[in-house]
Amino acid sequence: MTTDTKSVPRLVGAWPFSEGSGRVIADESGNGNNLVADSDPVWVAGPTAGSQGVKGDGAGFDMVTAKPAVVTDESFSIAAWVRLDSDLCPPDGILPPGWFALTAIAQSGSYHSPFYLGVRNIEYGGEGTGDFHLHWNFTVAPIDGSDDGPVDWVHAYSSIELTRSELDDWVLIVGVYDLEAGVARIHVPNRNDKGETPLPDNWPKWNGDHGLHVGQAWFRDEFVDQWPGSIGGVWAYQGAISQDEVDHLAHRLATG
Repeated sequence: MTTDTKSVPRLVGAWPFSEGSGRVIADESGNGNNLVADSDPVWVAGPTAGSQGVKGDGAGFDMVTAKPAVVTDESFSIAAWVRLDSDLCPPDGILPPGWFALTAIAQSGSYHSPFYLGVRNIEYGGEGTGDFHLHWNFTVAPIDGSDDGPVDWVHAYSSIELTRSELDDWVLIVGVYDLEAGVARIHVPNRNDKGETPLPDNWPKWNGDHGLHVGQAWFRDEFVDQWPGSIGGVWAYQGAISQDEVDHLAHRLATG
């Protein structure tokens, strides 16, 4: 099992999207690591009364910080209000043809993102069955380079399949990279859902030292998985937050 020094999780980034206009979303954690959009975002009503969010275009809209939000060779947690919008998804599905994932939040390395928080097609029964089902998902990458690493990429995904009935609904998703426990987790608290996948014993943790991206991910030296929907706030923690802390965060964010 991969180990890490246990510490109390600390807030290192908070972007509640409270501005309502403009390209700059302030980091309200006190670290000054603001998100900056590459073009004028479309501002929308957010997930809770009086809150706001921004709507992507599913084609490359990007918001990025100037420096990393979390150190990814240590335990960390990322929470985000997200929404998949029916007007940006295919009329008969959610993923564009040939796609395997959509990413709302990622941080970049040189060649890959160390993590991808969003949705992913999960192949039931193992590789080669062709039986794919879409789930809320938190992926972590073992290396920043060739895909042929010492171990496979790890996908922690929700227990409940995602369907088009959830389009246009705000959902809080929380990805937890827990090196002490040797697992990756996904929480979907307002769906009372979660998932956990162990990290291999020889998991090679590494640090992605580029900015945090909202709206897409970095894979094989290019941007991918563009998010077809809206983002209503993002929070980053150094350390693995517990189930109780996830529940407390969900309650606080839902009630303002």
